[in-house]
Amino acid sequence: MTAEPVFVLCMGRSGSTLLRFLLDAHPGLACPPETNLPAMCGQLAVVWSLIEGAPLSETRGDTPPVIPPGAIAGIRDTMDRMTGAYLARRDRRRFADKSLGSARFADLLVQVYPQARFLCLYRYPMDVIASGLDASPWGLNGYGFDSYICDSPGNAVLALARYWLDHASMIAGVEERHPGRCYRVRYEDMVSAPEDVAQDIYAFLGEAPAPGASQRCFSGEREQFGPGDHKIWATSRISGDSVGKGEAVPVGLIPPPMLASINDLAGRLGYVPVDATWGTAGRPPDPRVPGSSRYLPDEADPDPTDPPDAAGIMTADDQLLAERLGDCLGRVDDGFADRWGGCATERFLLVSRVPAGAAAGSEARLLVDLAGRSVTWCDPEDEEPEEAQWNMLGSPDAWRDVLRGERNFYAALRHSDMRYSDQGDSGPFAGTTRAAMLADLLGLSSWQHSEAGGGGRREPAGAMT
Repeated sequence: MTAEPVFVLCMGRSGSTLLRFLLDAHPGLACPPETNLPAMCGQLAVVWSLIEGAPLSETRGDTPPVIPPGAIAGIRDTMDRMTGAYLARRDRRRFADKSLGSARFADLLVQVYPQARFLCLYRYPMDVIASGLDASPWGLNGYGFDSYICDSPGNAVLALARYWLDHASMIAGVEERHPGRCYRVRYEDMVSAPEDVAQDIYAFLGEAPAPGASQRCFSGEREQFGPGDHKIWATSRISGDSVGKGEAVPVGLIPPPMLASINDLAGRLGYVPVDATWGTAGRPPDPRVPGSSRYLPDEADPDPTDPPDAAGIMTADDQLLAERLGDCLGRVDDGFADRWGGCATERFLLVSRVPAGAAAGSEARLLVDLAGRSVTWCDPEDEEPEEAQWNMLGSPDAWRDVLRGERNFYAALRHSDMRYSDQGDSGPFAGTTRAAMLADLLGLSSWQHSEAGGGGRREPAGAMT
């Protein structure tokens, strides 16, 4: 291994395989799939210290507090023998390692390689949680999740929140202890401006520019053995479509003290907090604090000459929702009013929002006035209308699939692909009643209600936020 190896400090589902591709796309760098080399250094340090009679850590398996110089030299020699052969085979001169959980061994790596460089990779906590759930649909396993779900087997969101907090804290701790050798990389910056991020990383590492790396990273042969992101092998371009997908995660499953700790660290990393506005209309879909990225200009108002869909006002799916509402309002009769009582005269917002940052966070709002039998487009740049008593938010895809009968409305609510919120304290059953009324209004249900207020209609547990 060269005197200045590169170590990516990362956690699972944070974009580390993409970063590995960008590193490996540079002609001077070689970054294989996860080797767990840092963990191996830790194991060698324990064994070597034990053999030489040096003090060991009080916690079995942890890096010893003081490692004999002979052990440091031996560890480096062992690593150099392995990585040197790999570099020669690939005709590269500098080794880069991307292994999950490497931050735990960063202080040891500095002793073994005093000129080592660290790339500290972060991703918004709620998006990591969403990606973790997506990657492990049949139960949290792999990526280091296992021990966390064992501690909270009935709450996968809490398990992944703890996972993010522990690993992000370790990575941030390395930044604090070794600021000169660390470079911070955020997933959101990497997918929104991959070429700029890649060139800045190369500059930090002292490498020559390598224009076109963000395209070349998918055109070259990348080794597929070993752990990594399962989706990247069917990917041909860098996209920010996953930014903001964590919006569907129910934040109520994270205890307030832990959420406060997550927000504190996320704030230091330039992310907006997860607060009472989570999953509601008007919240920016991009989780970065405005102005915190040097890769993107400050947000500007849409060009008034742009067509409505380019300005983020209306898409074809949004138009489908508006047309359905208009047709349904025209058929509202006394029977509807009898079924839903006072709710049948309310005003509410239906919000269709693209969660991904790469899509500029387009949002369309429809103000529905049941008493006046009207639907009005609202400017998403304005605050939520005060006359709106509640809102239902979903992605354009979710609204489209529900309206076409391709997805069950209540299933979308249960999976938080649609989310209800109100403007005040409407009581514990208001959301259930209003969701049922909306299903009735849009013709999504064949149920007949004999009692005002939707008596007997039950909402699946956990659907409301």
